[in-house]
Amino acid sequence: MILGGINNYCATEDVKYQLDNNYTKICTSDMDINDVPTMVNLGNADIISINYNGSKLTELVIESNNHKFTLCSNGQFAMDDEECPKFPASLISLLLEQYSADNPTGLVKDSTNENLYYYTGTNEQVANNFLWYGGHQWRVLEFDTSAKTLTLITQQPLTAIQPTSVVWESEEAYNNSYINTWLNEYFWNSLDSSIQNNILDSTFNIGIYTDVDEITTIKKVGLLDEDQYKRAGDGTTGESSFLDIKNSFWLGNRYSSSHVRFVDGNGLLISFSVSNSFGVRAVIKISDLTITGGDGTLTSNYQVANKATNTDNVQVGEYINVPYSGSDNACGSDNMCTFRVVSKDEDSIKVVLNGLLPTTSQYGSSVTISTSHTIYTPLNTFANGISNTYRYTGHKTFYIGDYPSDANYEDVQDETLEASVGLPIVGEMFSGNDIDMANPADGAKIFVDVNTIENPTVSYGYWTMNRYSSSRVRSVFDNGFTGIDSVSNPYGVRAVIYLKSGLAALDFASGEGTPNSPYVLQ
Repeated sequence: MILGGINNYCATEDVKYQLDNNYTKICTSDMDINDVPTMVNLGNADIISINYNGSKLTELVIESNNHKFTLCSNGQFAMDDEECPKFPASLISLLLEQYSADNPTGLVKDSTNENLYYYTGTNEQVANNFLWYGGHQWRVLEFDTSAKTLTLITQQPLTAIQPTSVVWESEEAYNNSYINTWLNEYFWNSLDSSIQNNILDSTFNIGIYTDVDEITTIKKVGLLDEDQYKRAGDGTTGESSFLDIKNSFWLGNRYSSSHVRFVDGNGLLISFSVSNSFGVRAVIKISDLTITGGDGTLTSNYQVANKATNTDNVQVGEYINVPYSGSDNACGSDNMCTFRVVSKDEDSIKVVLNGLLPTTSQYGSSVTISTSHTIYTPLNTFANGISNTYRYTGHKTFYIGDYPSDANYEDVQDETLEASVGLPIVGEMFSGNDIDMANPADGAKIFVDVNTIENPTVSYGYWTMNRYSSSRVRSVFDNGFTGIDSVSNPYGVRAVIYLKSGLAALDFASGEGTPNSPYVLQ
């Protein structure tokens, strides 16, 4: 009753203040416990401590009938020595616990907007803003305590494509770019409707890198701008920013009429021609979430209660462990292959191995791929290790068209192959360095837990199913770049198969669908 009385009083006070600027507000960050009796009848209760920040009551301790009651972040009270339950809790309230006015890195408050908080610093200084949401791992960039909104960026690159054929110098040109279409059509359509309904329209800065808001556009999904990247670190050394993932990805700003800005594999701000293919990291704004678990770290992301029960209601991006009976140790000593969902149709789900097969392979003697092609030897061997109990064995369509310079990712769809197993396709979900391959000489992984990847150090590149020319094939490298290679070079093999769904949906025995706790088929 006391909590409700205080909140009702302060809500009315806000209205009075809007009507009369001379009205004196007491519901502020310097509220005194002696102010409370003017707001609500306390009866035989005493206010021990109170803290109010703007329109948010952040602390309240009451003594009544020889008991102490402490307000918890979930809106409930803990009595006497009881501890407050951590979950469920608002994501913003959990993140606010990280704030300290004395800390120049980590979570800091914007100097011009007291309601806006953002993250800045290295990956060591910003280590607890990871969120697992809608099949993807996100990092929180900022949040607004008044609007109750958060801005997120995917931790992993979702694909690697050429952004446009002609650099955008207007909003219309950006709207027609390949990368905007990929984000707001392909990626958007892959999201569950419950996720779509929580994504808000947002203004994205797509102007020149020296004046990022020279051009803006309002979209559901967009790209990071250069100022946002610099705010997360100084932008001159990659090690300074938690957004540095040692993997190249596009920004939303042009450098010139022929070059677009991107972050390179060393975390540096660079410009390159749009004929090159780098990673794509989506940026969205969402309403606040109720968190049910996790501590916000890389291996224990904040999570919401949204769990699939079978392959029919799994979300694109979620992880699934499937039993493996092959003798090549392709999926480790547990004989469980970890896959990630690429797409869904009426009777199957398309999944890609979350890693590489244990040995590299040449592509073949030519660029003309077929099911009898060289690359299909390891693919078929691997697929035969997945029981027909789980695997959809009918043929599906794989796009094997060319992906030359300045191409649209949809151009690869003009040539097809019918098969039950294949390789990643340029422009599809998870056809970039989302598994964070690394050259063994370069050392540790950056943006994933190496323990979740199948054979992570076998190769620093893997084959796709798409040609660059009559003598070259597209491959994906450790720096996130979609390269061009001779068919005789040995690279990693990342298998793509289909699992049963629809009327033959497979039930999950356990798991959360996350990289550290995949759904399990048994």
